[in-house]
Amino acid sequence: MSSSVISKVNLNNFQMRNGIYFPKDYEDLNKTEQKQRWDRIGKTYYGSQKIEQTEEISQLKQDYTLLTGRPGGTWTKFPLNKSVGSILEIGCGYGRIPLFLSKDKNLRCQKYYGIDISESLLRRLLKCKQEYNFFPGAEFYIICASAELLPLEDNSVDLIISNCVFMHIPEAQLRTLMVEMSRILKPGGTFVFNHSFHNKACPSHQIHNIVRKLSPIKNSVYLRQYTVDEIAAMLDTSGMKAKCPQYIVEPTQEYAVVPTVIKGVKVPFAQAVNSRLKPSSDSMKETFAYGFSAYSAQLG
Repeated sequence: MSSSVISKVNLNNFQMRNGIYFPKDYEDLNKTEQKQRWDRIGKTYYGSQKIEQTEEISQLKQDYTLLTGRPGGTWTKFPLNKSVGSILEIGCGYGRIPLFLSKDKNLRCQKYYGIDISESLLRRLLKCKQEYNFFPGAEFYIICASAELLPLEDNSVDLIISNCVFMHIPEAQLRTLMVEMSRILKPGGTFVFNHSFHNKACPSHQIHNIVRKLSPIKNSVYLRQYTVDEIAAMLDTSGMKAKCPQYIVEPTQEYAVVPTVIKGVKVPFAQAVNSRLKPSSDSMKETFAYGFSAYSAQLG
């Protein structure tokens, strides 16, 4: 990769090793609790390690859905045969979403930037790219870093995507990230944040919050929840609305009254109770939805 491209991508403070860009202070990042936690989680995340353990003739190598399934939610609304110059994915993991968008939606791009704090998941993303060749012909920039400060130029990205990530980020860091995403998104660009915010009103989360307060052992994997108005305000104040004036914040179609698991213990009948929830009004959906998605209106 030429130095002019590196300068344009603004990765001067990063070093590439075996296909991944690492910040020069990577040793300090490695010492953080957040980094260590996600490296541990990443080793077996949703069974994605199977891609490294199967025989070459395995059907898994022929059919990516046997590894990842087909994502639902907002991703089903994504238009077919769309082509963009550049994509940034926040919390890209092992590549589940770009695999789906490339294979099922025929999304094409010239450049793909994937950022995740877990090196183990990024190694697996490179393996998935090798096996399934998603976004063929695109330049890949795989970056192992915390996402608050994005090493990309202003107004340089056409599409920003993220899936089930923002609920893991402390609020102050998330607000910083929102400003950064707004900075690098092109005016009139597109964003899709699928199932990215936990719902403050959801009874299941409220029960979890009580349990967490009473527990001497704190789990910071799942953090603050938000209302629709708080999400919209965050998008507005970050500058995202100025870049993408028309967007939608909507509840997910996963509803919950009772947590299915509390402190690693399954709650009897919780899954059955939650599956029977069929809220009919918008207000009920906003109460019982597990979370919220936000996305550009042109996808709707």
